[in-house]
Amino acid sequence: MGNMPALSGMVYCADCGRKLYQVRCTTMNQKDYMVCYSYRKIKGACTSHQIRNEVIENLLLEKLQNLLAFVGRHEDIFVRLATKQSKEEMNRSLRDGKRELEQATARMQKLDAIIQRLYEDNIDGKISDDRFAKMTASYEQEQAELEARIVELRDLMDAAKAKPDGIDSFLKIVRGRTEITELTPAIIREFVDKIYVHQAVDFEGQRIQQIDIAWNFIGVFDPPKSDIEATKEKSA
Repeated sequence: MGNMPALSGMVYCADCGRKLYQVRCTTMNQKDYMVCYSYRKIKGACTSHQIRNEVIENLLLEKLQNLLAFVGRHEDIFVRLATKQSKEEMNRSLRDGKRELEQATARMQKLDAIIQRLYEDNIDGKISDDRFAKMTASYEQEQAELEARIVELRDLMDAAKAKPDGIDSFLKIVRGRTEITELTPAIIREFVDKIYVHQAVDFEGQRIQQIDIAWNFIGVFDPPKSDIEATKEKSA
């Protein structure tokens, strides 16, 4: 239709991880909105996660203004909170990666034992050559997929350990910045890595939909809601 929405390529489904699909409205009384790609393209794969562009943009502007104001007033507290959060996220990522790595390694060992038993049964004539070939092919395919995942997990864990502190990089784009009153594609991409949209739920007759914003260099970070809370953090 001649232009690209400001949020194009930035918004993801919080459940399946796929991007939200932009829907362009052609009627005057409707607004452009997004839906989960999996929901739109694969029947039953996910829920709609439908949300209007303007809802995301309004919240993004508000959160960005609040974050810039907080860093401007309490840079020392921001650094401490962001550093603590970064360490917690790294430790959580390493724990999850280690657990999945142990599970994948244990499954690999089990598959080796299964294939060995199939080989012995084939030698003893308990299963035919054709049956042996089909069964081992399936298990060997699973092994190949596990081997690839194990390599990927180890690389991810090494990268998490070596990941540089992004707080200084974030401060460089914040310091000296005047108040942002309007979002542009350039500003969005300067500050935002990804936006995650959750499925809407009904709560006491209202439609509630959670949106998480992952900022460049620091990930998801929500500052204290007031200076009083910030002061408590400083004295904690």
